Amino acid sequence: MRKALATTPPGVAVCTIVEKHGSVPRGVGTRMLVLPDGEIHGTIGGGIGEHEIIQQARQAIADGGSRLLETSLAGEIELNSAAICGGRFLTLIGYWQGAADRTLAAAIDTALEAGRQPVLFELTAAGGGENWGRIFFDPETGTLLTAGDPPEPRRLVQEWTGSEATGYLKLAGCRVMATRLQPPPRMIIFGGGHLAVPLVEMAAWCGFAPTVIDDRPEFADPRRFPRASRVLAAPMDDVRELLAPGPTTYYVLITREHRHDDLLLRQLLGTSYAYLGMIGSRRRTAKVKERLVKDGYDAAEVAAVHAPIGLPIKAQTPEEIAISIMAEIIAVRNS
Repeated sequence: MRKALATTPPGVAVCTIVEKHGSVPRGVGTRMLVLPDGEIHGTIGGGIGEHEIIQQARQAIADGGSRLLETSLAGEIELNSAAICGGRFLTLIGYWQGAADRTLAAAIDTALEAGRQPVLFELTAAGGGENWGRIFFDPETGTLLTAGDPPEPRRLVQEWTGSEATGYLKLAGCRVMATRLQPPPRMIIFGGGHLAVPLVEMAAWCGFAPTVIDDRPEFADPRRFPRASRVLAAPMDDVRELLAPGPTTYYVLITREHRHDDLLLRQLLGTSYAYLGMIGSRRRTAKVKERLVKDGYDAAEVAAVHAPIGLPIKAQTPEEIAISIMAEIIAVRNS
């Protein structure tokens, strides 16, 4: 976002679904960035509805102002379109441009890179008139920034603090889209072999921040993984300081040695994570699990380890196996 603002003098449009009714492709909070030439980043559902929103976003950039747009998908059913959802949704097309918005975008980047979860308030109406201001608030640091001169920003934030609700709200007399922004989920991949190369690419495509760890320097080479956030060479018997435990961390064990898997599981079990998967045959992974339970590790947590890793799609090549792993991880994330 900061880069788009810096390189696009006319500004950009951030399109956000703020309300939906019935069946629509994407949920409330889904965003799409539109540049002046119509280039987009992200999607709010595709089809005729998205095409209309892109055109309106380009017009908003040309006019230099934000707007709300209600889109109905009922007509797509009548037209035998591939998008046959039939619902309707309200999109906030927010026009971002100028020094205040660049400062706000930079603050969002900084907070997310530090692992914090700032809140963005996007105003769509104040009283009987329109107000398209924005408020950035970082609960951890107390930082409050504004763009577009929103009325009574501190009052609005104080009112929100009582509930910390998100979505399309009414706060301090304003209609506001309140979004708690999340850092990208982390995927820590142990093993930098052939499978790791397509897996890192797919993880980055799917919005993860992948880290690769291997004990062999020639495999822990950043040139092999241009889409990785980090590439580290480290022994597998002591990786605790390299971990990023938390509810949005995904651990993938695709090492070359049975011994490494055992060492890693003994360090990972009992920590906080969203997903823990280990590659290997059913026989091999079953033996690893049996040994861990015998050594006193929690039987329920050991049983929950995804092993063999990935969905059973009869994958054979590294690329196909990476697809099966990512499919399983996406299923876990979206559940």
